[in-house]
Amino acid sequence: MNLFAGRGRCTPGSHYHASQRREHDRHPYTRPSNIRQQSILPYTGSQTNVRKHVLNMIVRDLHPLSLVEDEGFQRLVKILHPHTDIFLSASLIREDLLNMHEEIRVKVQQEVSRAKDLVLSAEVWSSSDEASYLTVTCHFISLEWELKSYMLETVHLIGDHTPENVHQQLRRISYEWEIMEKVQVVVTNKDGMKRAKPEVRWTYMPCFGETLNKVFREAMNNSDWRDLLKKCRRIAAFFQQKTSISRNVQLTQSTGVDWLPVLTMLSNIYDQWPSIFKEFMAKQVENICLNEKERDMLNRAVNALNVIRDTVEKMGYSGYSSISNIIPLRDELQKGLGKLIQAKNNVAQRLSERCDHHIGGIRQNHWFTHSTALDPQFKSIVLQNGEDEGETIKAQLKDKMRYNRGGGHGGEMSFFEDQILHKYTAEPDWMLKSQNPLQFWATKEEYKQLSKLAHKYLTVVSTAVPLERITQPEKSQLFLNRRNCLELENISMMLFLNSNQDKI
Repeated sequence: MNLFAGRGRCTPGSHYHASQRREHDRHPYTRPSNIRQQSILPYTGSQTNVRKHVLNMIVRDLHPLSLVEDEGFQRLVKILHPHTDIFLSASLIREDLLNMHEEIRVKVQQEVSRAKDLVLSAEVWSSSDEASYLTVTCHFISLEWELKSYMLETVHLIGDHTPENVHQQLRRISYEWEIMEKVQVVVTNKDGMKRAKPEVRWTYMPCFGETLNKVFREAMNNSDWRDLLKKCRRIAAFFQQKTSISRNVQLTQSTGVDWLPVLTMLSNIYDQWPSIFKEFMAKQVENICLNEKERDMLNRAVNALNVIRDTVEKMGYSGYSSISNIIPLRDELQKGLGKLIQAKNNVAQRLSERCDHHIGGIRQNHWFTHSTALDPQFKSIVLQNGEDEGETIKAQLKDKMRYNRGGGHGGEMSFFEDQILHKYTAEPDWMLKSQNPLQFWATKEEYKQLSKLAHKYLTVVSTAVPLERITQPEKSQLFLNRRNCLELENISMMLFLNSNQDKI
């Protein structure tokens, strides 16, 4: 089934050559041998405090460590601390970075070791110099029924980043973190992971955000759309370059093929077209002026993509969300596109067809159906839909409860499981819409046996990256720019601390 502006010294010389990358990957956290702390005067409390705050700033905003050696930064430190001689260098700050990483890693290890029913998210990404990386984050529900997410590691993928290569790295990371047997699902933006033939019994699931990007790319894969998109990018570039006339027109550029940045650019052009057209006429610009047919296509694309945006926003704006809302979101998405299809919107038609191809069969996946059934906000969608599906899911949940009680699979269901599920199904959804589904289970002692299943299924997240990277394009682009400017030897530690420091 198919499912689904930084700054810093980001130059071609800021990363090592391939041979140095291979050497570094064998010893990613080796302390630099060129640090000669004995040649520096002993640090006072003030000096140590300044270094601590500088490192916290660097980690939080993902600055390259070389920032501390810039003349402007050192002047700023001198202004803020005029009476203290403070020596700052990239090598000294990296020593502090190593110490902080070791400290936080121990704390994260303790948290992870106490968890069960773990889920991994695996993001494969490329840097500005086309090096490939894998960032792995683990997710679990704590004893207090809170969804916890901790980044574990970012690794440089040597050679081709094939599904087999990614899988082997996931196995290695899981083994080193001692969670191999706890992992049940891996959510990833990497295609083809189901064909990796894993030796471990993991279920690979596609990132919902990446699936929507795939739907968008496939739906818009025609010459008319490509020509329109190219023209819109030239319009955005025109106004960004012509600063003398850009006061009345504010456009954003989208160089990628993800649906939300493209929607933002198209919406800006559509909403500001009267001002854009006025400027074109004044400057006698004709080659990039949209004709009536192109403006109609632009309008249809914006309307159709807005349906996706409105649906995705219901997932939230930060952190991670459970896959329990994917079935209702899929239904709502197709309903919204269906209304546009009735109005002869061919863009909505193509999007709907590709959505059906990639996520139309999720009701045959027990991770989705059971997760939805165990979310008190959406349970009636699958448990009370008037079809055989509801009774099948109930029977499966009863069987799993019976197995957890030591009764084994199959056989005659006891009155105990039937009574629990009947009472839970009868809970009115409308009373639960504003309630955190995890807190619902934390306070329902009468559903103790069923809550064990909720603990397992509601842990599965829907995306391989935090939601702010999907729903907030400007914030996402800033993060990507800054990540691209990190020094190779510090990438894993910096991303680890940036993600985890405030959680411990």
